[in-house]
Amino acid sequence: MDAHFIIMKPFCHEVGCCCPEQQHQHMINFHQGDVWTITDNRKYVDCLGWHYLIDINNEFQFFMHVEDIEELQSKGSICSIWDLDLKINYLNFKIDEALEAHDRESFLSLSNELHRAQQVKSKMHYSYVQII
Repeated sequence: MDAHFIIMKPFCHEVGCCCPEQQHQHMINFHQGDVWTITDNRKYVDCLGWHYLIDINNEFQFFMHVEDIEELQSKGSICSIWDLDLKINYLNFKIDEALEAHDRESFLSLSNELHRAQQVKSKMHYSYVQII
């Protein structure tokens, strides 16, 4: 699993403690551009499974179930930093192809998609820049 993820779409997530009763729960709001660092710290809780400690913007940490992380990634709510960079490079390449082919419709569509991806990257929490 990648270590750094960026929030692509704002969402709320209910976070509970890792005790079997899960009686301590609260909602956390995540904003576009927030950076998650998945640490090596993890724990297994009987009946609940594996949980990874996640650091948010170097501000606070919480444990999250592995399947929840995978679900957020498959829905596109989070994306690895590397995947976002690859997407931006790919879109630049496809825009160049559309320009060479004089394909105005593809050019406009790809340009809009590139603009959205670059906006997310520009909102990336500054503390991440210091990590890399």
